[in-house]
Amino acid sequence: MALGTLNYSRMSDLAYQELRDAILSGQLAPAARLNQDELARRLGVSRAPVRDALNRLEAEGLVKTLSRTGGVVVAEASEQEMVGIYELRAILDAASTRLACERMSDEDLARLRGIVEETARVTEANDSQAIVQAHAQFHYLIYAACGNPELTRVAQNLWDRSYRYRVLALGSADNARRGLAQHRAILAALESRDPHRAFAAAEEHDQASIRHLRGWMQPGEGHRQPGPVEGAVDSTHAGGLS
Repeated sequence: MALGTLNYSRMSDLAYQELRDAILSGQLAPAARLNQDELARRLGVSRAPVRDALNRLEAEGLVKTLSRTGGVVVAEASEQEMVGIYELRAILDAASTRLACERMSDEDLARLRGIVEETARVTEANDSQAIVQAHAQFHYLIYAACGNPELTRVAQNLWDRSYRYRVLALGSADNARRGLAQHRAILAALESRDPHRAFAAAEEHDQASIRHLRGWMQPGEGHRQPGPVEGAVDSTHAGGLS
């Protein structure tokens, strides 16, 4: 393979990751128009990698092409997408938590306790950015401890896809406290090495998110589109548009 091809592929991948992170973190808001020339300038690449990145993002449902103008915009969050993501997350989270219950080391359990304690602290302080990050750390540790790299890869990808819905859910102080209580229930099941209880607690955690988000996303009063938490970037997202 020619070196130029390798460089182009790398630029395309970098543009894709930067744009994907910006959408999932809310830096690029729902319905925002995406001008290829402007994005290329901000990312420091030519238009071709940006075009390829937008095609990949459209295949993932994160952007869409307007049929009348041909312009590209960030896709708005929808109840249908949210339910689809969280129903699949419920399956994967339950499976990974059951496996982690059987395979997690005592050191990882101690780390998980520390994360739950930190989640309690930032929840009490109503620090939205820190709450989102603490929830990510909790789930990523369980994914890593399940001992199945393929499950971990798919679950982490889906976790990223749910980012803007998590921002919406955890923006509610009451729901943040419920999420903390559910994390404590999952931790207790893991500490007791009870895989059936761990499975059920993880599954209910995601089903509860669906119920809460449906209430927030119903048309009419109180309907909201997920947006950014000030300064929030998921622990897995290091980049961003400048």
